[in-house]
Amino acid sequence: MSKAVVYTGADPTVADPTYDSDDDSENEDGELWGEWQCDEEVTHVTIADGVTEIKEDAFRFCKGLTNVSFLKGSAITTIGKQAFGSSSIVSLQGVEGVRKIGKYAFSSCEDLRTIEGLGCEEMGESCFMWCMLLESMKGWPASMTVIPANCFWYCTGMTTVDCDLSRVTSIELNAFAGCTSLLPPSLSDRDADPAAVLAFLKRKSFLERAPLRYAIYACVLAARKQEGKRVAERRRASPLAARIALLPKEMAREIVEFVHGVAQI
Repeated sequence: MSKAVVYTGADPTVADPTYDSDDDSENEDGELWGEWQCDEEVTHVTIADGVTEIKEDAFRFCKGLTNVSFLKGSAITTIGKQAFGSSSIVSLQGVEGVRKIGKYAFSSCEDLRTIEGLGCEEMGESCFMWCMLLESMKGWPASMTVIPANCFWYCTGMTTVDCDLSRVTSIELNAFAGCTSLLPPSLSDRDADPAAVLAFLKRKSFLERAPLRYAIYACVLAARKQEGKRVAERRRASPLAARIALLPKEMAREIVEFVHGVAQI
């Protein structure tokens, strides 16, 4: 059964006193719930005029809610803590006007695959943790220079960084812990050196945005897989050197650093 609701930005309501207080779906303080929290019939949402904030836990555990495109064109500028946590959204759209996203706002959204037009200026930690189907870090906001702690914790499906990270100056601890499809084992481990993770991601981001990026990146991967072979054999087997020769020198240097870890051009 589906339900269309109008979100009014109401303050959290008192929880049902018969609810099991040991259940991990309950709010941290065990008393206050979001306006539609745990209502699995909610599938469509309209934002009331003048509402600027999605309150804490508002749609947490709304398993029938599959997208948040209803934010597009609304006055919403703030998404509160855990507002959509553990919901079933598959695509995050319409968030261009959102300037602040609270902790765990989209954590454990296990169906979330794409994020479009992220324009925020402030983001709490663990925003997208356990979004295991999220495939790409796309369109990171230019105004944000720090990637928060645990931000993409165990986003195991993430494979690409389709955005320019040149303005990012640091990432906090475990921002990409468990991202085993994105990072090598040493950098996807818990407590991996944040500076090393950022350096790797910047190189990866550069490659994925470069001209001929798909052909070049395929060559890079092929070269990395041949690390156990003799250098001469690797050169004959991979067109990496020929591809690099076609690129501007600065770009070629970035690619060689990505493969070998040090500049060789």
